[in-house]
Amino acid sequence: MYLIQNALFGVDIQPIACQIAKLRFFITLAIEQTPTDDAAANYGIRPLPNLETRFVVADSLRSLRNGARMLGQNGGVEALEEKLAQNRERHFHATERQEKLRCLHENRELREELEAALREEGFSAGTAEKVAQWDPYDQNERAEWFDPAYMFHRRDGFDLIVGNPPYVEARSSMVTGAAKKDYAAQVDADWGAALPRGSDLLIYFYARAARLLRPRGVGAFITQNAWLSTDYGKKFQDFTRDRMSFFKVVDTRGKFFSETEGPNINAVITFFDRGKDPFIRYEVLDERMCPERSRRVAAGQRLKWGHAFAMPEFFEEVWTRIVETTAPDPAIGVGQGLNVPKADLREAGDGAPIVVRSARFVMDEADGRVARTLAAKRLENRVPALILPRGVGDRHWCAFNRGRALSYSHVEVYLPAEAWESDGHYALWAFLNSSPVWLFREITGRTNLGGGLLKAEATDLKTLPLSRAFGLAEEARAVFRELSGREPLPVSEEVRTGEHARIDAMVEAHFGIAGHGEAIRKALVERVAARHGAGERRRRCAEGERRRGPSDAVFRPGRFRGGRCDRARQSRGAVGVLWPITCATGRSGGGAGANGRTGTVRARAVIGRLDRRRNLAGAESGFVDTSVGIDDLRPGAIHAESGAAPVRFCPAVGPE
Repeated sequence: MYLIQNALFGVDIQPIACQIAKLRFFITLAIEQTPTDDAAANYGIRPLPNLETRFVVADSLRSLRNGARMLGQNGGVEALEEKLAQNRERHFHATERQEKLRCLHENRELREELEAALREEGFSAGTAEKVAQWDPYDQNERAEWFDPAYMFHRRDGFDLIVGNPPYVEARSSMVTGAAKKDYAAQVDADWGAALPRGSDLLIYFYARAARLLRPRGVGAFITQNAWLSTDYGKKFQDFTRDRMSFFKVVDTRGKFFSETEGPNINAVITFFDRGKDPFIRYEVLDERMCPERSRRVAAGQRLKWGHAFAMPEFFEEVWTRIVETTAPDPAIGVGQGLNVPKADLREAGDGAPIVVRSARFVMDEADGRVARTLAAKRLENRVPALILPRGVGDRHWCAFNRGRALSYSHVEVYLPAEAWESDGHYALWAFLNSSPVWLFREITGRTNLGGGLLKAEATDLKTLPLSRAFGLAEEARAVFRELSGREPLPVSEEVRTGEHARIDAMVEAHFGIAGHGEAIRKALVERVAARHGAGERRRRCAEGERRRGPSDAVFRPGRFRGGRCDRARQSRGAVGVLWPITCATGRSGGGAGANGRTGTVRARAVIGRLDRRRNLAGAESGFVDTSVGIDDLRPGAIHAESGAAPVRFCPAVGPE
C-alpha cells in the first residue's frame, strides 16, 4: 500500500490500459492481505484504495505549455494545485460513498477556481479551459496533454520511467499530421533541437521520457530493435550525445510474434538516463531467456549501434584498422540504381543499357534496356563505375562497369570521369570484392526479408571508408583479367578460389589484418549459411501455420533463476507492474495487444527482481517486474496478444 500510494504512477493514452493496470494493482493488494475470522473487522480485509489518481489517461508526448511557463510555477495557482492534490489524496483513501462524492464535488469547484486563476496569471483561455476540463475521476476521459506536476503532484521528475511504446512507423496514418507537429514541437521545447525526419513514434517517447527523468533517474523501455540499425536511428543516436545516454541494451534471440500474423519485429530492452556514458553494455539472451554473451561498445562511433552490436568481436580490430588507415576520398560517391517501374524495362531494343539481373565481376554488357528519357540525367553524370547487389542471396560480388551501363536497383559507386579505368578504379574494385567487405555487408544488411535474402543498402556502404589510394592496382589488374570471364560462385565456394585468395591476400597485407583472414572467411560463410537456413525455417513455419489455420498455440518463456532456466506458469490477461520506484509509463505502455503490424506487447520482460518476502515499507530504490498471470500471481515472463488469440512463447519447449 505504501508503495502504491507514494511511488507508483502510470499514464497511457488508452483508457482500457489504465483499467487493466488498476485491476492488477487491486489483485496485488488483495493477495497481500491475511484473512481472519473476525466478521466485525471485515475478516481482516482492509478496504482497497481508489486508484483513479494514480493512473491517468493522457498523451504523454505532449505537455501543457504556456509560453515559457508551466503549471505549478505561478504563485497564484500553486495554492489551488495544493488543494487539488490534497483532495485526490483524500479520495485515494476514501472508503465511504459519501466521502468519495464530497471529494468529487470539491474537485469540480476547485477546477473552476483554477481556470479563473490561470486566466488571471496570463494563461490563454484555451490552456486554462484544458486544465479545468481534465477530471481524474472520469476514467473514460482522455487528456491531450500530460503534466506530472499537476496530475501527480510530482514537480522534480521520476526516478524510473518504464514504457512499451507503440510499434508505429513514421508514415502510419494512426498518428495525425497535427499530432506529429505537436510531438516535434514538444521535442524542440524540451531539447532545443529536432529529431530526424522519418523517426518512428518510439523515438519521441525516448526524447520525452529522458526529459521527465530526475538527474539520476533511469528509463527502461521495451521496443522494436529496428531503430538501432536505421538511418533515422543513427541520427537519433547522434542526437543523444550531450543530452542523454543509453547505457544498456538487452537483446534476445527469441521470437515473440507469429512469423505470419504478428508484427515483423524483434524486441529489445533499453536502459537510458540523462548522463553522458561513453559506452553501451550490450547483452544477448538466448531463446530460453538465459544470458548468452555480453560486450561493451562505444556510443559515439561511425557505425550504427545495431551494426556495432552485430559485429564479431575479432572484426572490431579489422574495422578499426580499415578506418584508421583509410582517408575517405570525397570524390567517391555511393548511391542506388535507377529504380524505374519494371513495366518500363525491356530485354532488348533501343534505349539505355541497364543491369537488371546479371551478376558478374566485370560487366561488359547489360541484360536490359530502359527508355533514354527516363535515364537522361543519370547518363549525363551518374553512370556507376562499380555495381554491387542490393539484394544478396548466396553470392557476393562487385562488378567493374566496363560497359558503362546503368543499374536497376543496385548499390552504385561513382568516380570522377578521369578516374575511370585508373589504378584507383581497379584497386577499389578489388577491395569491394574482398572478404572483409563482404562480411561488413553481412553485418550491416537486413536479414528479415524472407527467403534468406540480405538487403545491403547504399547508405550502409557509405559508412565504409572508400579510397582510390589503396595501393592494390598492379595485383588487382592481374586478378581482373582472370575474373573478367566468369560469374561469382556461392560464397562458400568463391572464398576457396585462387582469384579470391589473391584479392584477400592483397587487402589483408595492405591493412595489416592477415592474422584475421581465416576468421573473416569463416564468419562470412557461416553468416550466409545461417540466413539461408533461417529463411528456410521461416518458410516451413509459414506453411505449417497455413495448414493449421489461425494460431492459438501457447509458448512459455524460460526464467533465469539461480543459474538455470525454469519454465514459468502463464495465464491469459497478464499485466506487468513495476515497483517500488516512482515511475511513469508511456503512451501505450500497458496498452492493447498487437494488431496486424502495429500494436504493443504488455508484461513481457523481467527487468529486475526483488524477493516479495522482503519488507519493502519505506523503500526508495530498486524495482521488480511482477508480470504475473491472474491465476498464478507470481513473477512471470513474456506475454503477447495478436488480435483476440493469445500468443505466448517459450522457445525452450515450443508450441503446446
